[in-house]
Amino acid sequence: MFEDFDLLQIFDRGTSPEARRAVRFAAGISCALGAKSFVSGTEQAPDLAGLSDIVDERVEVSPAAWAGDTSAERHRIILRATVPGQDKLISPDISSVTVELEPWQTEDTLFAASGLARLLGDFEREPLVPAANYAAHTIGYAIFTALTAVAGARLRFGRTEQAWLQGEASLTWINWKAAIAATLGEDLARQGADAEWPVVPCKDGYLAFVYNERDWDRVVEMINDPELEDDRFRSFKGRAEHRRAYMAPIKKWCAGRTKADLAKTLVKREIPGAPVLTISDLLNDPLLVHRAAIVTTPSGYTAPALPHRIEKEARGGAPKVDVDGPLPLSGMTVLDLGIITAGAGVSALLADMGANVIKIESDTYPDPFRAWAGATDGDSPLFKSNNRNKKGIALDLKTEEGLNTFLKLAMTADIVVENFRRGVLDRLGLTFDRLVEANPTILLASISGQGLSGPNSQHTTFGSTLEATSGFASLTCYDDGIPVISGRNLNYPDQTVCLYGAAIIAAQAIDCRRLGIARHLDISQRDCAIYQIGDMFASTATGTSARDAAAWSGDRAMLRCADGEYVAVSNDESARLNAFAHADGLTEWASGMAAADCARTLLNVGIGAAVARSGKELPSAPAAAAAGSFSHSPDGALVKGFPFQLIQSPMRINRNAPALGEHTESVIHSHVENSHAD
Repeated sequence: MFEDFDLLQIFDRGTSPEARRAVRFAAGISCALGAKSFVSGTEQAPDLAGLSDIVDERVEVSPAAWAGDTSAERHRIILRATVPGQDKLISPDISSVTVELEPWQTEDTLFAASGLARLLGDFEREPLVPAANYAAHTIGYAIFTALTAVAGARLRFGRTEQAWLQGEASLTWINWKAAIAATLGEDLARQGADAEWPVVPCKDGYLAFVYNERDWDRVVEMINDPELEDDRFRSFKGRAEHRRAYMAPIKKWCAGRTKADLAKTLVKREIPGAPVLTISDLLNDPLLVHRAAIVTTPSGYTAPALPHRIEKEARGGAPKVDVDGPLPLSGMTVLDLGIITAGAGVSALLADMGANVIKIESDTYPDPFRAWAGATDGDSPLFKSNNRNKKGIALDLKTEEGLNTFLKLAMTADIVVENFRRGVLDRLGLTFDRLVEANPTILLASISGQGLSGPNSQHTTFGSTLEATSGFASLTCYDDGIPVISGRNLNYPDQTVCLYGAAIIAAQAIDCRRLGIARHLDISQRDCAIYQIGDMFASTATGTSARDAAAWSGDRAMLRCADGEYVAVSNDESARLNAFAHADGLTEWASGMAAADCARTLLNVGIGAAVARSGKELPSAPAAAAAGSFSHSPDGALVKGFPFQLIQSPMRINRNAPALGEHTESVIHSHVENSHAD
């Protein structure tokens, strides 16, 4: 799709480095997919060296003149980074994506303001921020998703559309679980040494000891220590009350083994833990080598490849004609087999962009998210938040009747989304080839932890497993160097794949419709996380420490205030920061006032600062509230909102999350019986 597009990047005066990185990150993805890159010479262009390995053509005419030039018969979109107070809309006649960010915002203040820092580290110590550009590049993923929506409206309907996003709000959207948990009275926060899934030392590094409730017997058998057979440890509650006691023999066992030995054992035992890998480890990782996930760019840099693969393609279908609709994906149907966070979250964003999403479960195997925290009276708030704007039907795909009904639905669908364990679809009889027989322009999108094939790709993983194996954990630590994972409270790769996954699925599905082809799309959550640290690979390959290679600027601090809360501080001018601290020092000064007062005072003197927010504070935070990071479903429940917003045809929450099988009869009547009658 993007091979038909030109992208002009504009950087308004005063734009923060994080906003520039975010735009360049999105442009880099688009160019890797075939777009051509331009940068405006009439604006204040930043130093782009090192931000992305793409080649720009400089434009000396005005952006409006560039956008209006149709001589090349290509579609044109403007990507713009700006500061608050500027118009969101360049022109109603120009397709554009605008990202807004305060000039003083940095990785530290963005992680603090979005509440993400509060989830990382030890509660007895200050919140942590990874030593990488995760905030900027997560915002970049959101820009790419917005760009895909704008491009989709242009390509499908010939219509100009504009998207706007507030960078801090887009990052806050990632932290939706903390906000929803707060409605249940839960305060999700960093757990440190008492975390359910701790990081423990091993012979040559660290291991993320991740396991599920059903894995405990295998853990006991693997460690083979009588202490773990204590009745106190038999239940989840018992282990939570005696965390340090049962972890003692586990730590002792891990300490005598190498990362390679531990990885083999965990895979063999089907326990979802994993060694913490550094960027140097990733360069020679067997699975990444198999997937060709690390490449040499045209400029000679070592960098990650895009996080998706085309597993299969079938040609011979008839192109579909698009009829104009209000949203970029209007008129497209998604069969949603996704569960928990990643699969269901991707489909939710497709629904927001206009697709008709039909969630498919069975009475015997509903989405497990329905039964999570808060599900004492109906479905859990987490399920409701991740499945609003969808219809829901109940089909037992293990029966011939259920399978045949699904294939009939597939005949008129555009996309099938699934994130089952590898092999489940094949055992059900829903292979790509069989779907193509039903619909020669179908897109099968498989979202998995580590991709569809390769050494140990079938190993069960959770989001925190992928934090360990993608470099995230190794880049998140205190001065002691002990890596940190987020645990169930965040699972960062589960959230970022929702952005990239929705965008690449939408783009590929549009291609399938207009070209008359079918594709099987392989999206790796681990690869999505690795792609976010691509700017650090070149430095690491030449011997520079990954932490030293992080593109941070200025002095940085996390200040503890009188109310026990923290304020993240970032400023390019160390002299101003030191002068402000006076004789007592900045830390002593901050300890005498509340966090909100501390941040306000620092901002008033030109020093960037943000309170490390809790989950309950996120929906009412100014940036998130203005941008719609959270919304309410028709029944009044607080739910996940949008990472960006469309200006001409705004996205809205129009439908509650479906009850199990709520729309079975109406969907089968409209999509199967009527289609068969036609």
